[in-house]
Amino acid sequence: MKNLMLEIISGKRVTKEEALELFGYESEDLFLASSKIRKKYKGNKIKVCSIINAKSGECSENCKFCAQSTFNKTDVKVYPLVDTEKIKEVSTRALENVGCFGIVSSGNSLNDEEISKLCEMFKTHKKVSHLGVSIGKISDETFLKLKEAGIKKMHHNLETSENFYPNICSTHSYQERVDTLKRAKKFGFELCSGGLFGMGESLKDRIDLAFTLKELGSDSVPMNFFMPIKGTALAHLPTMMPIEILKTIAVFRIILQNPDIMICGGRELHLRDIQSWIFQAGANGMMTGGYLTTNGRDIATDKQMIKDLGLELEIE
Repeated sequence: MKNLMLEIISGKRVTKEEALELFGYESEDLFLASSKIRKKYKGNKIKVCSIINAKSGECSENCKFCAQSTFNKTDVKVYPLVDTEKIKEVSTRALENVGCFGIVSSGNSLNDEEISKLCEMFKTHKKVSHLGVSIGKISDETFLKLKEAGIKKMHHNLETSENFYPNICSTHSYQERVDTLKRAKKFGFELCSGGLFGMGESLKDRIDLAFTLKELGSDSVPMNFFMPIKGTALAHLPTMMPIEILKTIAVFRIILQNPDIMICGGRELHLRDIQSWIFQAGANGMMTGGYLTTNGRDIATDKQMIKDLGLELEIE
């Protein structure tokens, strides 16, 4: 085992079989390798992002984990696309403290009128290069409109492996998600794509997801950890143990090497007092201020944590 860890630290790229074995390693050995890889590519810089749930609820897709799906019976707030001037105001204020801001919408896709409203706002946004969008399935025409409006980053999670995906969604296919990412790459967008862990998937499924993201060339990999929400089809699932989360982060860093690894939903619930360990495990970023339908931790507390660790907040 120690020989493999030394090889990894020296630059070895692991196979799927070797990556699966890593989950059985002692955490201190695993974190030593993953933190060294993080420092090699990212130094002491930590990225922080935040989002707005710009259109909430009444989603026609049947993702079993999602509070916004009409197939799940939750008390999530439902509202149409937020006024674009409000989005502009919120994002401008947020970007004083974070490096990137995401506009996220519920549903399979936005209609032409909604896309036009967003694009008009993007064209006048002083920090448009720091914005990303997560708006579901996107046509080639919409990709072009977003690019012309100044958007550079496209977010579209794969959520899990292709093998496990049918267990969580059947209203759209895994290949549709992959195709959206491939077309976003073709149009020159930075890719932000990751997954949600703790939905009953195997360790092999997690490894397969990591290798798929590597193959697709995802520039940023958000890692979310399942939070049981009353009314969803997966509400009965248990929460994850902190050490399992940290090992999953470490294995993703070892597999992916260079991309940003951003720790998002579930961080506060699952890791509690050891949230700072995400950086030792190999992450170089996190989401702050809350998620789509659940609360998070405030930016001031997260900035203080970064400072206390001797790390540096990266704001371009």
